[in-house]
Amino acid sequence: MPATRAETKRATQARVLDAAERLFEDEGFAATTVRGIADAAQVSVGTVMAVGDKQALLVSVFDRSIEAEHNKRVADRGVPRATAISAAGRSGACPDRLVALTAPFVSLFTRHDDLARVYASILVSGGHDSRLFADLATGLTQEFRAVITERGCTSSDEAAAKAGALYFTYVGLLFTASARRTVDAAALSTDLRGAFAAICACKEH
Repeated sequence: MPATRAETKRATQARVLDAAERLFEDEGFAATTVRGIADAAQVSVGTVMAVGDKQALLVSVFDRSIEAEHNKRVADRGVPRATAISAAGRSGACPDRLVALTAPFVSLFTRHDDLARVYASILVSGGHDSRLFADLATGLTQEFRAVITERGCTSSDEAAAKAGALYFTYVGLLFTASARRTVDAAALSTDLRGAFAAICACKEH
């Protein structure tokens, strides 16, 4: 059966984002051009621009990678998402379990710290929307809530507010870390644990 117009559009967008990701990683954000992305994706410059300008493409690349990292954690366990979240919360004190939950994004930020710095600056400028503050935010906040309520250390009445505070603390520390010349994963994880412990004051830690 021939591909539908929507399927063709999604495939083209994915090809453009794949090409942009490779060039951003290999050549850096500043050196990458829209023409270079178009050539690598074997599409026209207009097609690339229909997906987004350079800044929008970087935001989309990061958002896609963030989602893939979180989905991979669940897929690797081979269990439903809710069960996987519960399993992640069975070892260690509450702040440690929260740090483990955020580890994929921390790894992504520290692995490509130059690009992470640009990504953060784009979002702070407000020039482009990101799924980090939309459906990705909702998903991660729900995961935070699952961890802090799994052992009963946070009441259901407080869970939503605390999960929201944990999420914004998490994003704030990531953006703060990205402003540094180099981003150290261990140091960032330590900062996250300290902040999580201040919010999630569970007896177990």
